[in-house]
Amino acid sequence: MKAVFVGLKVAGVPVSVFDWTQKKCPELAEFFEGCCNASLKFEGDQPIRHSSHNHIHLWALEWWADYHPWIDLGYRVEFVEEIFKHWRGRLKGMAPYQNRGYRLYLYEDTAPTISVVAETDVGFPYPGHPTFVAARSDIMALYVNRNWQSNFEFDGFEFSEKAILNQIDKASGSISKPTANALGLKVGALRKLIEEMGLQSRINQIRKKYKRRPAHFLEEDFLHEFQVHEQMIDPGFA
Repeated sequence: MKAVFVGLKVAGVPVSVFDWTQKKCPELAEFFEGCCNASLKFEGDQPIRHSSHNHIHLWALEWWADYHPWIDLGYRVEFVEEIFKHWRGRLKGMAPYQNRGYRLYLYEDTAPTISVVAETDVGFPYPGHPTFVAARSDIMALYVNRNWQSNFEFDGFEFSEKAILNQIDKASGSISKPTANALGLKVGALRKLIEEMGLQSRINQIRKKYKRRPAHFLEEDFLHEFQVHEQMIDPGFA
């Protein structure tokens, strides 16, 4: 499937992904900006730990694709490429830039997921049965014409990250039945929502503030078959 997106021009003048998205869907633009500026850490020598902190499920991209037909294959690819462009600029100021380099990942999950790890002796960080693809468009093509809300027993993502985090903070870090009920969800649905939105670490930061133990969420164990695009970046890249 060819990635074609001709929307990044206004009156024949190219515009940025952010400017286009801001005009068409401000909520998605806010999510996009958050991805570009997300915290990146590379502590320790286990790349799975790097990915655990740095990965982002692009759930909002797929949620809004149910409502906006201009979110096609080409736009999805541009969305990811622009985030990685921002990340590459930021990675130059971090320690692995000088002597290790990095690996950028786009992989298949319920939503397409991006991540970056520092180069280590471990190499590829994820267990399971990966199939490496040649282009990022091969990953994003998996989501074209796929209805996002059909992934869930409840009626899609009706809540912003802020609404979920605020409710859990209001509940002193609890993610039990009263908190879920306040959001109109069952406990299992709330946990799945937290996992698919990639809020695990932020939830546990809230729990730590209220002296609660960290909540256990599903890890990126990838015991299934999945497709992944990998880009290796040498140390000192331009």
